[in-house]
Amino acid sequence: MGRSCRGRPGRRGGVAQRGDSSFVGPARRHLCSDCKWSPPENLGSCHHRYCRREESWNFVFTGFTSLSEKCVQQSGTDRGADELAQTLNDYMSDVLEVVLDFGGDILKFGGDAVLVLWRASEAQLPQTISLVLQCCQQIQKKHGSRDTHVGQKLHLKIGISAGQMTVLAAGDRYHQQYFICSQALEEVMNAQNLAVKSEVIVSPTCWKLCEQEKIQTRLLGGKRVLKVQRMEHMSGSERQDAAGQFEQHVKMQRLERIGHLRPAFLVSNGPKVAAEMQKYIPAAPLRKLDVDMPLHLWSELRPVTSLFIQLQFSAEAGLLDLQRGLRDANRMISTIISPHKGEINKSLLFDKGCTFLCVFGMSGAKLHDESTRALDSALQIFSTCSRSLRKLEAMSIGVTSGTMFYGLCGHPERAEHTVIGHKVNLGARLMVHYPRLVSCDEDTYKASRLPSYLFKELPKTKLKGVTDPGAIYQYVGITDKCIFDMGLTKKRSDYGPLLGREVEIDLFERSLKAYETLGQPRILAYAGILGSGKSHLLTELAFLGQATGHRVVTMELTKANMRQPFSAVCMLVARALGLQAGETCKDRQRTLQAKLQGAIEESSYCLLNNIFLVEFAISDEVCKMHDLQRKRELQKTCRKVLQKTLGGEFGIFVIDNAHFIDPASWTVMWPVLQSVTLFMVMSLAPGHERTESFFKAAADSTTSQRISCLHLEELKPAAVVQKVCQDLGVVSIPRDLARFLIQRSSGIPYYCEELLRCLRRNNMLLFSTGRQDKIVEDNWESLIASAVEASSIVSATSSSSAGNNSGRVCTVRADVSLETTVLPAALKDIALAELDRITLQKQMVLKFAAIIGPVFTTQLLAHILPSCTRQQMNYLLDMLVSDNILKWLKDTGVPRDIQDAREGPATSQQAGSGVERPSTSKETTEQQAGVLAFCAPLLQEAAYELWPKRQRASTQRKCAAFLEKHAHKCRSCHGGNFVAFHRFAVPSPQDGENCQGSADEDDWHSWEALVLAGEHLKKDRTHTPEGSANALQPQQAFSEEEFRASERFPPEGKWTSVQPSRTKEKDGGECSCKCEAVIESVLMPLARHYVATGNASRAFYYLLECAAAYLHVSNSYMALMKLNEAEVLRNSMGKTATVLDCFEEVTFFSLKAEVCCNLGRVGLAKKTTRQALSLLKKRFPQTCAGAFVKSLWERFQGALCATNRRTPSLLLEARRKKLAWMLQQTRCLSLLGHLYSLEGTSAGRRFSRLAARMKANVDRRMDSSQEEDSHPDN
Repeated sequence: MGRSCRGRPGRRGGVAQRGDSSFVGPARRHLCSDCKWSPPENLGSCHHRYCRREESWNFVFTGFTSLSEKCVQQSGTDRGADELAQTLNDYMSDVLEVVLDFGGDILKFGGDAVLVLWRASEAQLPQTISLVLQCCQQIQKKHGSRDTHVGQKLHLKIGISAGQMTVLAAGDRYHQQYFICSQALEEVMNAQNLAVKSEVIVSPTCWKLCEQEKIQTRLLGGKRVLKVQRMEHMSGSERQDAAGQFEQHVKMQRLERIGHLRPAFLVSNGPKVAAEMQKYIPAAPLRKLDVDMPLHLWSELRPVTSLFIQLQFSAEAGLLDLQRGLRDANRMISTIISPHKGEINKSLLFDKGCTFLCVFGMSGAKLHDESTRALDSALQIFSTCSRSLRKLEAMSIGVTSGTMFYGLCGHPERAEHTVIGHKVNLGARLMVHYPRLVSCDEDTYKASRLPSYLFKELPKTKLKGVTDPGAIYQYVGITDKCIFDMGLTKKRSDYGPLLGREVEIDLFERSLKAYETLGQPRILAYAGILGSGKSHLLTELAFLGQATGHRVVTMELTKANMRQPFSAVCMLVARALGLQAGETCKDRQRTLQAKLQGAIEESSYCLLNNIFLVEFAISDEVCKMHDLQRKRELQKTCRKVLQKTLGGEFGIFVIDNAHFIDPASWTVMWPVLQSVTLFMVMSLAPGHERTESFFKAAADSTTSQRISCLHLEELKPAAVVQKVCQDLGVVSIPRDLARFLIQRSSGIPYYCEELLRCLRRNNMLLFSTGRQDKIVEDNWESLIASAVEASSIVSATSSSSAGNNSGRVCTVRADVSLETTVLPAALKDIALAELDRITLQKQMVLKFAAIIGPVFTTQLLAHILPSCTRQQMNYLLDMLVSDNILKWLKDTGVPRDIQDAREGPATSQQAGSGVERPSTSKETTEQQAGVLAFCAPLLQEAAYELWPKRQRASTQRKCAAFLEKHAHKCRSCHGGNFVAFHRFAVPSPQDGENCQGSADEDDWHSWEALVLAGEHLKKDRTHTPEGSANALQPQQAFSEEEFRASERFPPEGKWTSVQPSRTKEKDGGECSCKCEAVIESVLMPLARHYVATGNASRAFYYLLECAAAYLHVSNSYMALMKLNEAEVLRNSMGKTATVLDCFEEVTFFSLKAEVCCNLGRVGLAKKTTRQALSLLKKRFPQTCAGAFVKSLWERFQGALCATNRRTPSLLLEARRKKLAWMLQQTRCLSLLGHLYSLEGTSAGRRFSRLAARMKANVDRRMDSSQEEDSHPDN
């Protein structure tokens, strides 16, 4: 099926497919009138149909799996999936372009395989086969192989057959899948499998029907298929005549505005037809069609979990058996995965048997625990289908998790909406190589966070195209015996006690003391969101309970326990009584009889057989009971067992994830918990029925003395710092790292742990044994290291508890930028689950805003938004503010570092003057000026990482174009570049006039908004979080202000680019200089955008502007950091053979020299200044003799300049470029003179006077150039 966008000229529409059917289009509401989607005719109303004779061929891209693995190895999991999809899309689009030109059509996509169809009558088949062979030869000639950027070569192999085809439809009244099956399909698959790279193989049936005299073939020995060697060439007119004779090409015309039409578009397209068509379109693309989302925004790099399900039916199964089996399988799979927001994305009958590809975590359907849900669904599907499907011989399921390309794949007019990535290919390989079980990869195993006893590690086997799949596991779920071993899985920290939970631990200790001395029963329930540390807290409490001499009985529940009746009772009793999985049935029977003696009658022991896996003899009383009586007696017996167990001498009971207590156990446990004297601690998650029951009981006056519930709050900033030092085993961490973790984690322990784990896994942190008395080398690297070391902070708690590692300190690698760190997969899942709760229109706005940054202006957002969304921007922004996702910024008050994760980010009432919420009006079309910020940094980062590289780069170029006209000094500093005449020395896309500031009213409003945004960004970057001072040793406290040194040498001459800092000057009570805000909101984002788009030269340009701007506002520390970023970028440019402009090199060394001077590294400053002068063709002598000779030469040059002040006439642009070079010369000479004057020696004074004389000569030449600018006619 195919659709094209309304109003889109030419053939380039867009398409999507439900694995079987593709669509393209304007929007769902237009589906009846101008939709161009078409499954096989009457497919929605019939179960199978026999078609006329058809010509089909299948082609496969070889090397695809190896390519996917190499992309991941070279670019990482996220960008590897993007590169793979772009490479495959480009290659497939070129191939399918030829197919469409020859009148073929795409019937099925199958990942790296495509089934193509030519529909023709029996009389037309010989000529059609000739046309198809001509198409194949042209494809193999033009696109038979293709080199890729990772060195893996892709090849095509093609199989051809002809014959009748059968279409089977399966599904329900809401969703439909269709399958193709026939002898011709089997032949074409066999032919393709026998082909090697760049070969075309025809089946025996095809050979019998073709024009054999025109084709030269070779029979493959023993294979009954033929390899096409060559055929007579068809001219363009012959090809046109051949294509025009068969029905398919007549109906699928290439029209000017709608591209390739399919035959079904010529039939009636009323509402009923549209309703039938929509059944074959997945829910995810339908949601995008509903909101008119542009097709180029459909694709995302999204972490998802995929299920590859393979069904092998018996060879004896007939067509009706196959149809019934596919229909039942489709219904069972959909029923199981739909409650978990899973979806059947692809269904295939021509590749790897009968295969279903199911996807969890699609756009608008993300759940944070999708890996767990996918594994449970896979086990349910395996069990249900194996038990219920007739004529099913074998079944296997492969489950994989990771970042995948999720969007359109194929040709712009024939594509499918699917997932592509290394993990998809790995799932298919697991499905094939590990038959008759549910297998999963290591990432799924870790992402599920399920206990290890639910898995079984499988032996490694060679997977086609995969060199290192990692560990492979079988998911076995909760078996009958593993329930005896389900204790707490979290381990206590080796470094010390749990930090930040003093209130919760104090409640436990006071309650335990009352239980011991007064016999007061108590149930402590700790409730918290995902990642709040519930499991770690219970582990700590269990440790403390054991330390007091109590026996502690622990158990951990999972979501799967909800489906197993009495599983919670069984686990609790089994662990309390000491039942072991390795015991025999008789051993467990003896234990139960000994421990429960007197609690239940002998005749009732048999009721416990299924629960505790024992074999007591069935008593006569139980035999006579009907089902209802037996159920009631079972509940009564379990209640007695539980009362005996909980009320006996069994100490403290600890239940993790108590909200997963199954209904049958809850019916038994709840009355017992309110009547028995016991001490129990449990953890709960909000939003569950069990949690609400406990909180209601805690609020009830009759049970509040027995039950206490406590919400786990976020950790304070001081506790976060202490926890980081404890987890790393160090006494100090850099302040930037502390701020990064505090802001990103929002005080949630699990977030902090994942961020740390990601940093360590990517080798971004360095560890040393602290400060030692050693000789510090006078080089740039040591200067960076000393600056980073000076910014470290010390945790008082961790310094006393780090044990043997008390002297270790942690630093961040010099070439690492924490702000651009990729979000860990686990946190991305959590953030996207929150993002997918809102509508797609709001998501689209957030995705564009995320590209701008954590703080953005509405003017810039309107500049990059698509026109269809721009009209609703004001309304959508106000709705996002009301949803506590964004917040309006008004002033530069101290921002909140920690938001309440349960209540959401700050609202206008919560944040005071820092947030202003304008009135909401959906009809408002005038742009609403203002500045907004993301309330949660993780949400902004997750939305940013959804973008594929090409689409993101296009948007970032728009952002850069908007920001470049504001990339100049503020009005009080008289505009211009921070590096004097920078824009004239280096070619720049920005207009020179824009650098001085535009008088346009819209530009002025944009400037004001950017200044406000920059002030807030500066506050976020430099603000010390409230409460974190408690974690710092007073003598180690560090502030960026300590590095703010005013210039140590005065600006000499009117051409000097560095001016005294104006940040402290006041004008009417406010700072007159806004340059620091410009750095934060304009220059730094420009550098970031150009790095992301791959334009290293422009990124380097703006990093130098940032460094010069920080020197302009007397912030040498940040100038140092920006120059360090420029150093890293410069080194990477050298590896890619990118040529850096010579003026940029000069500016780079000149700025380094100024920073070194300000930070007291005089020797290094001299060295770098000499490097800059050398590039400026101004060599400075190193010996006194050389200085004497140079001084004589400069005197002569000075006299010559005084007598002849005329300079050769140059164009204005050349004069300005020359002036920029001379400004750098005078700046370097001024600095060098100042450095030598600091020595206080005769040699130093001699060198200083020489530098001053050289500078004076350069100044005279600049004066002459200035005079020429004043009199251009001369």
